[in-house]
Amino acid sequence: MSKLVIPIDVSQVTDADRGQQKVRVAAKVGEKVVSQVVAVKSGKAEVTLDVDAKQPMTLAIGPDSVSDQEIFNFQTLTTTVNPAQWANKVTLRLPAFIVTPPWWDIWLRWCRTFTIQGRIICPDGSPVPGAEVRAFDVDFFWWWLSSSQVGPTVVTDANGHFTMRFRWCCGWWPWWWWQLRRWSLEPLLIDKIRPVLKLRPDLKFKEPTPEVSFDIAGLPNIFPPVPIIPQPGGLTPSIPIPPPIKAITKVDPSTIPTLRDRLTTVLPQVPELERLRIWPWWPWTPWLDCAPDIIFKVTQNCGGGQDKVIVNENLFQARWDIPTSLNVTLVANDQACCLPHNDPDPVGACALITGVCGDPGIISGNIGGNSAHPAGPDGYANPGGRDNPFSEGISIWGQLGTDPQTAYYEIEFKDHSAGPGAWASIPPAALSGFTRGYFDSSPPHVWPNQWFYPGFPLVAAGPRLLYESRHHYEQTHPLPVGSSWGNVANGRVWFLNVNELAQIQTSGNFVDGTYDFRVRGYRALPAGGPDPADPGVVLAGCGAHAENNLIVLRIDNRIVGPGVPGNVHIDTTEPDCGINFVKLGNNFVQACGSEHLLPHPPNPATPLEIDYFCSDPDGHLDSYELKLLWGAGSERSLFTFGASPAGVGGVQPGPDYSQALAQGAVRPVWRGGHMKLIIPDASQVFPITCCYLLQLTVWKRNIVSCSNPVYYNRVHHSFTVIVGP
Repeated sequence: MSKLVIPIDVSQVTDADRGQQKVRVAAKVGEKVVSQVVAVKSGKAEVTLDVDAKQPMTLAIGPDSVSDQEIFNFQTLTTTVNPAQWANKVTLRLPAFIVTPPWWDIWLRWCRTFTIQGRIICPDGSPVPGAEVRAFDVDFFWWWLSSSQVGPTVVTDANGHFTMRFRWCCGWWPWWWWQLRRWSLEPLLIDKIRPVLKLRPDLKFKEPTPEVSFDIAGLPNIFPPVPIIPQPGGLTPSIPIPPPIKAITKVDPSTIPTLRDRLTTVLPQVPELERLRIWPWWPWTPWLDCAPDIIFKVTQNCGGGQDKVIVNENLFQARWDIPTSLNVTLVANDQACCLPHNDPDPVGACALITGVCGDPGIISGNIGGNSAHPAGPDGYANPGGRDNPFSEGISIWGQLGTDPQTAYYEIEFKDHSAGPGAWASIPPAALSGFTRGYFDSSPPHVWPNQWFYPGFPLVAAGPRLLYESRHHYEQTHPLPVGSSWGNVANGRVWFLNVNELAQIQTSGNFVDGTYDFRVRGYRALPAGGPDPADPGVVLAGCGAHAENNLIVLRIDNRIVGPGVPGNVHIDTTEPDCGINFVKLGNNFVQACGSEHLLPHPPNPATPLEIDYFCSDPDGHLDSYELKLLWGAGSERSLFTFGASPAGVGGVQPGPDYSQALAQGAVRPVWRGGHMKLIIPDASQVFPITCCYLLQLTVWKRNIVSCSNPVYYNRVHHSFTVIVGP
């Protein structure tokens, strides 16, 4: 082996800066690399490497923060040594590598450690534990996106906090940086760029494809496969040259700045695209980017099922050029399992019914006839507004006091107008159990096995069906010493259905009407089960307010028959609708029939009359729409031609509940009935010869199984209108 001596001169760098980093000198012979790291505090140093003088080699000098292989992929000081330079000598001493202050400063920024600390929370500020957090650096080029994960995947702790650290380097050779990236079409970029390209159809851009390439009519091909040849000799080239490239891809990234110059001369200037950093409106040389542009993707598996994406940022949400220390707060979507800030349970043998359909769900204060809204209409949600009754499944929510009398409980009901003696147990067929969930951070539970879902089934106690209270479950499921229920960091915290009290199916079990519901409490035996000898106690309302153990609900279910197969009309009267007849002028238009319509002007206007009905025997109509559909996807409401529907025989025609109230309906009842719509000029409705379909759809106001109003019905009437003589 021969000895290669490489002097290093950093005397131009200030004394104070020389100690900030050491210098690595590497020699690459074929695929083998030898290197040495030296300190340069004195301003000068010397490296001696054992090499094979018979082989050509490439030398590179840079900071010690990069590895032997990485140093050849960065833009730095390089040179080559040929066998002829040795002249049969055992030792070859090269001229000194002169490191100027600009190179020194670049090296300091080449590879740095970044730290991201953050917290995942739900919209209410509650923490999201056990979530996997990934950070990605994003780059986008035209309509292609490259997203590369930086750092490890980390998991949030019980308080939703996380910390990740990663190394980030810059100053790559463009071709090497390009080889590290993978690209895909990004719809968000396509949506931004394509409308602009349509302003220059002469350029004839190809449709987007996953392959990164350009074929632009009118512009010369500026991506020639030109080989890159290493520069011999000189030790301090003004433009550093990389080692030979074995293969050049279809896109040579070093030509991207030139392409931008050409494109910006022919594409419109779009400030929005420049603001969004979309190339070519924004300059782009990512291999020189010394700070990543970060987006986050967060997933969570709350036990058992598939991972759910709870944070999924897109490229336009990127944090540009982040500092080496970044702190973020990420807000999860509604798929996340959060640890809510649960209010402490009240004390004593009491109940506090807060509402239905969730927590907060529909609070009792937004249901008429209850303590916070006594004015009514009784039992309707959104009283004085939409006046929504309840249908099918309902869930009752609230809290029970921490008392032996609340170990078990049942829900009782009575007709709202009946006296105190009418209270009775809920029919067994109407009741069902439910599940709660808790997060466990007590020993020995660690991620990912920290999510648990105990069931709260119905428990038979003589003729009654009871639920076990949450507080009693906690008492019968103790924790190790030092851990406790409610302790996020070292214990168990409820996160799912925390304050649910009961699931009740009203359909088939309750006659339509208004009902009161309350809670009766029962004691437990020492073994944990309910005491069958305890007759139970109607719990007081927490806070010394009796009405807190009471909720009033208006129930309205419907019966649906088998219907006619293939017909859009639902076999029910709740609600019902129909089109009685359609007339053009004096002519009735039959279903599947056809009528001529003379254009107006010059001919006199021909009126269109539609006779129809929308009804609900319970008086809970919400709204209806009468639409016209024709051609290739065209549609229009028939109430947009300047004519309003009319009621027949004192019927309020709506077409919306609020309008019906203004027309004389008395809250909360709107039954609808026989109606008609007359449009004076049918040529406005039927502009061309075509087959037209009149579609009438009607909805009720009901909250069905705690969801949006879904009770509806529909009918349609199709025919052809021939416009012309």
